[in-house]
Formats: sequence, C-alpha cells, structure tokens
Amino acid sequence: MAVTPDQPAPYAPTSAVLDLIERHRNRGLPPVVDADVLLRAGISDSLVPRTLQALRALDLLTEEGRPSEVFEGLRLAPSSEYQARLTEWLNAAYADALTFIDPATDDEVAIRDAFRKYIPTGQQGRMVTLFMGLFTAAGVMPQRSKQAPGKKAPVNGTSRPVARPSSRPSKSAPPRASEPHHRPSQSGSLPAALTGLLATLPSEGQSWTQAQRDKFVATFGVVLDYSFPVGEPIQAEQDTAADR
Repeated sequence: MAVTPDQPAPYAPTSAVLDLIERHRNRGLPPVVDADVLLRAGISDSLVPRTLQALRALDLLTEEGRPSEVFEGLRLAPSSEYQARLTEWLNAAYADALTFIDPATDDEVAIRDAFRKYIPTGQQGRMVTLFMGLFTAAGVMPQRSKQAPGKKAPVNGTSRPVARPSSRPSKSAPPRASEPHHRPSQSGSLPAALTGLLATLPSEGQSWTQAQRDKFVATFGVVLDYSFPVGEPIQAEQDTAADR
C-alpha cells in the first residue's frame, strides 16, 4: 500500500515507528499486532491509534494486523544492508510524494508543499516530520540541526559579544527591605559558626522584616550556646583569678 492523497497519510511519531521496527528485528512481534501489543511495547495510549494507522499505511502491517512481507524483510535484513532496505521500503511507500520531491536535496519547505493535498489536512505537519525522520534514519536525508527559536545565526561567522550585568550596585535603586545587604564575613577570634551568622546581618542603616529579626535572634541563642557552652570556667581562668 502506497501513501496517496486520496486516503489518510501516516503521521505517527518517527520514534514510534522506528522503535517497533527495531523491536521486530531484535525480539520479534506477535503474529497479530493490535493496540494491546503496542501498549505493551511502550507506545503511549494516546499514540496507539495513529501508530497502528501509520504501520498499515506504510505497508508494515496488513489490514488484519499481521506483519507484512516488507516488515519481515526489514526484520531479516543484515545490519550492513539495513539502511538500503529502509530506503527501498520508503521509496515504495512514498512513491507518490517522491514524484515531486527528492529528500536527498529538497528542504523542508518543498517537502511541506508536496504534502499539501494529503489528508487529514490538520496533520500535514506531522506527516512531514515522519517523512523526514524516516528518510533521515535511512541515510537519505542529512541530519538537520535545529536552531533555537528567536535566535539568528551570526553574520559572517562573527558573534556579538554578550552583555553581562554589572556587579556594581545601582545608586538609584535602594535595597529592598525584604532583601537586606549582608555584611562581609568578619575575621578574628570569633568561632566560625558565630562569624557566619553575624555576616547575615543587614548593612548599617538598612532595615529587615520582623520575621527576619525574630529568626536571627532565635538562631543567635542556639549558635552562641554551641560556640560557648554554659558551665564551669576552664582551669586557666581559675588559675588567673587565683593569682590576682
């Protein structure tokens, strides 16, 4: 069965079709391939109907759901001949479209125009994607790199320097009360945990929220007790006091 404008054309995801071909080559498929088989093969429920339709339209399954001779030929093809067999299969399946386009040389615009008479009309974009994906897998179409939308390629191979935000604070924008500026870490004899906590204080003259203050006060007591445990003074302090 060839893909023609007078009957629904295949528009399943390329990965679904290729995965099923690889599964049949490596592990085999049941004698009858139906929706349940596709679900068990990992095809999502929403993609099962269009995948079954694509397999039939591309002459991989018979109307009864059995693997066709073409499908069996792809399964039995040696690895060295696999892409050649893919090309033979696609040339036959897409014979109508190939009378107007050459996937080895034509771009996506030309391919899209060749599919404008195919049905269902609303799925023509997916038809083109499947066509290009399958011919790319067969080695007929070159790999096309996708450029991120909204980005233009550099002119004459020269890219513009990227503007980086200045690290200097703006004089016209005062700091927000909810985002206080922190003091730099203080060095000295203070324990590291206490020094780190003090570094979270807002800069002098800046404000903070009541919730931030309460959290700091509560944490300060815990860190203070951790850094300076409450108990008897150490012996050195006692000796110093006795000498006085």
